[in-house]
Amino acid sequence: MTSIYEDITLIIVTYRSEKLIQKNIEILKKFPTIIVDNSNSKELEKIIFNYKNIDFIRSSINLGYGAANNLAISRATTPFILIVNPDILINEDSINDLFKNFLNDPENIGILGPSLYDQNMNRRTNGTISYLDHLDGVKVSNLSNNIPSYNTCCKFLMGCCYLMRRDFFNSLGGFEKKFFMYFEDNDLCDRTLIKGKYIMEVPSSKFIHLENASSKKNFFTDTKLSIIHKVSSYIYFKKNSDVRYLIFHVFKNFIDYFQRIIINLIIFKPKKSYKNFLRLISIILYITMLYKVVYKIWNI
Repeated sequence: MTSIYEDITLIIVTYRSEKLIQKNIEILKKFPTIIVDNSNSKELEKIIFNYKNIDFIRSSINLGYGAANNLAISRATTPFILIVNPDILINEDSINDLFKNFLNDPENIGILGPSLYDQNMNRRTNGTISYLDHLDGVKVSNLSNNIPSYNTCCKFLMGCCYLMRRDFFNSLGGFEKKFFMYFEDNDLCDRTLIKGKYIMEVPSSKFIHLENASSKKNFFTDTKLSIIHKVSSYIYFKKNSDVRYLIFHVFKNFIDYFQRIIINLIIFKPKKSYKNFLRLISIILYITMLYKVVYKIWNI
């Protein structure tokens, strides 16, 4: 007899997200749960100290999203894992719905994800999908409010909530460690499809995503995240394209961003100039490989 409380381990990677973890604590205490804290927070440890079902790993360094998930999953023992971001409001009915749908075709499903909503229950984008239309064949679209009400085959789902078989995740080699943060979910989806497995979104399973709530926003944080995102995009691009095309793409972006900086300064749009300046810096850091040094300086 299968049970979500015995067959699924919740996997959470957090960075200064104590308040968000607190919001989910009533659910977390019912499941086998493994939390990796990349911020070395003593406050979070106090919150979950009394819950014996929660395996807490307080990392002395920021491992990054993918590597920290790999560490947590290496300690899981259940057949299934639910990789979930701290800014997802977890509910048992939606987990159960995902699980039942997975069990309908466990040999062919690689990743199952829910539909995502904001706090006002407006549908959030959850990646790029391709779904079978009875009249027009395969369609590709972005997930939005007018998405079909039936289970949908996808090319990509956001990595904020994945239900997977643990053995299949391990067979993929886990998340690619080259991605400190961002694009590790794109890469995992690519490898899932290569293995011939389905990626599916289940509209009847609904989770609220408090997007970006786990990141405390300020100018310095925004700057770091912008650079990390752009560098990760080039790492992903390099892995999935011809080197000559990558060189052309990087060179074209460099010229484009430089032009935008000048134009936006001339027309007095400093914020847009700054964003393009960060993109330009990201290209330089990526080409010179200095992003690795910068990440160490930032302690990430």
